[in-house]
Amino acid sequence: MRRLPHRPVAAVICLCLITSLFTACSADGGKAAPSCPSPSKRSGGALNRDDVNRDGHADVVVNGWYKVLANPGVEWHRNRFVALAAPGGPKPAEAFRLAERLPKLDPRISKGPVGDDPSAQFTGDLDDDGYADVMAGDTVFDSHGKPTRKQRIVWGGPDGPCGVTKLPAGLLQATATGDFDGDGALDLLTLAKPTLSESPDGPQPATVLYGPLHRDGAVPRTTSTTDVGYKGWVSVAHTVVGDFDGDGRDDLVSKGEYDEEDARLEEGLPKDVTDATFYRGTAKGLKPAGPVPGITSTAGSIPLAAGDFDGDGKQDILARGQGDAGNPSDDRAIAVYGSNEGPGRGEALAGGLGKLKAGLDATVGDTNGDGYDDIATLTRDDVVVLLGGKDGLSASRTVTIDRNATSPDGSPRRPGWDRDYFGWDLHLADLDADDRDELLISTYGFYKPRTDAGYWILRGTEDGPSKTDRRFVKTKDFGGS
Repeated sequence: MRRLPHRPVAAVICLCLITSLFTACSADGGKAAPSCPSPSKRSGGALNRDDVNRDGHADVVVNGWYKVLANPGVEWHRNRFVALAAPGGPKPAEAFRLAERLPKLDPRISKGPVGDDPSAQFTGDLDDDGYADVMAGDTVFDSHGKPTRKQRIVWGGPDGPCGVTKLPAGLLQATATGDFDGDGALDLLTLAKPTLSESPDGPQPATVLYGPLHRDGAVPRTTSTTDVGYKGWVSVAHTVVGDFDGDGRDDLVSKGEYDEEDARLEEGLPKDVTDATFYRGTAKGLKPAGPVPGITSTAGSIPLAAGDFDGDGKQDILARGQGDAGNPSDDRAIAVYGSNEGPGRGEALAGGLGKLKAGLDATVGDTNGDGYDDIATLTRDDVVVLLGGKDGLSASRTVTIDRNATSPDGSPRRPGWDRDYFGWDLHLADLDADDRDELLISTYGFYKPRTDAGYWILRGTEDGPSKTDRRFVKTKDFGGS
């Protein structure tokens, strides 16, 4: 997912300069198989955000970790893969492993993956050929411990992920895909790292690479850059993308993060500076359009994910409202609804979430097939799914997955969510092609005796994810042995 003049600075970078930067890195198929077909512009239709092989069903990219039971004392092993949807449910052996298409890394880390894995992955049809692509980023450390960010696009195709294009070393960190200019092609949003410092120290640029991107070097059609950091007054660490005003273009909501004793807060932020800002997507770039009620203020909420929870055609935001003194046990789930004027301008907060908690992250989908987006998040002890409806999210429509009742043999285990990290990694996707999304819940197998790390797949039903119609797949089994 982590500062001024009175307005952010927007600038369009000269395409010839950007082109020279991008063409310095060429496509690299590596061991990628199958090969990609020649790209051709798709013939209209909805944007493809998550169907890698374009079979009409959304797929899901999973970044899984596991240990070998025979030798549990060694480092963790990694299996990053694309699970493909199929009638009747996914076939784990047919998942596509991405390791050979990404930087040549030792797939093991000495510490546990939770909190120590700096990688990122998301999907979107970036070359506009109708197949969703996988955007993947990894931080690589050299022998001296110096980090380098490596980013690649794994292109989608009829037989699954295929060729790979390395992104330039100087490119900002890829954050999300979205159609920010409304031209019918997905764009790539990149963002400079936040700087948590004691005083304003310059802009924090967010650059949009407008699609379609060319496979040879991932060269964009053009770019635009906005200073989302207000020349150093705001250190943006959280972002969500969605069409929050319903105009057909994707927008950006940013949220700053500060140290408890940050000197920038001693006298308050300057006039017209807000730590949570709505940037409206336009044909000429992202334009600041004011604060975000329910999220704005340095003691406010952290946006987690976007979805249309009330079905009005405008995307909404689920946020985590921070408790007193930043105590995670006091955090609460908050819904900020979209409107013609932007998020929170109509109804700022959901009225029925009460003391319902929200975790560090969330995933969006439609688990019961009613056309309203639902959201899954990890609380301290359980995974909770909030079902959308005509009135949005409500605490009266929740499905709670009890971690103590879900284990490889179905019996309770020793307490403590951090013992097996049940639900640390969550995904929603229609993996059995029945128009209801399945819920994937991770577990790392920290039991006595130790069990295999893997994912529970809970089938979507008209009441949400099923607690009984479920299957367990070992992380190491996705994509074969």
